[in-house]
Amino acid sequence: MKKGFEGELVFDAYTKQFKLDHFFLNDLQLEIRRAPFQVDALMIRTNLLILYEIKNFEGIYKWGAEKFTKTTGTELENPSLQLQKTKVRLELLLQEKGYSLKVDTYVIFVNPEFTLLGTPNDSNFILPSQIPGHFRNIQAAPELNAEQIKLAETLMNLHDSSYPRKKTQYTYSDLKKGITCPECGTLAEKFSGYSQVCTKCGNKMNVNKAIRSSIEDFHTLFPEIKLTSRRMMDWCGCGNDMRVYRVLKKNYRMIGKNRGRYYI
Repeated sequence: MKKGFEGELVFDAYTKQFKLDHFFLNDLQLEIRRAPFQVDALMIRTNLLILYEIKNFEGIYKWGAEKFTKTTGTELENPSLQLQKTKVRLELLLQEKGYSLKVDTYVIFVNPEFTLLGTPNDSNFILPSQIPGHFRNIQAAPELNAEQIKLAETLMNLHDSSYPRKKTQYTYSDLKKGITCPECGTLAEKFSGYSQVCTKCGNKMNVNKAIRSSIEDFHTLFPEIKLTSRRMMDWCGCGNDMRVYRVLKKNYRMIGKNRGRYYI
């Protein structure tokens, strides 16, 4: 969420730098037929709306129709998939309110340290090096008329400020592994013995309790993934694998046998 917010600030800085006198609505949370959707940025022009999905990714990725893949194996969902859903829901909402406007869409990557290899020429992606050219090519628009001003007011009135922000995106490979200090939250990537002193706050933590807490964290973050002993040994970091197994056996119910065994 922090990186997403920082990305939105970078986008705002670009619009100011190129003195775009267009009407922008930022960070709208809307809903159509009980289907919520978020608009990162929407440019309102006289006969056109431009919908931007702002991404603050960093690193070198290879393009894929469904996902981007990093050389380290990290995967990210292709944001154009989500953007298409947002566009459809926005168009339905506009139609419901009596507006018929064309909606163009772009995924704009604002982090200068982001590279996407193999991007198709016909994609709606704006890479960091293309941002200045994109904004320079947007010609000055005529002054908004009463209809566009009314549209902006309608969308702002429909904005639900109480709705939770986008769910934070993460993958298993992105996250550091280890057990967490219950006092300060510091992650211990290695553990041994029955108790261990936190290197940051000096709190003496019970390793068994810390392992169980870490397992519960995993279950919260990845409810669809089964709790297997091998997975939990990796999740809890470098320590005594038998200790992790005993915590699972004592606190959870075993389902299945041999390689198909997991815990609930």
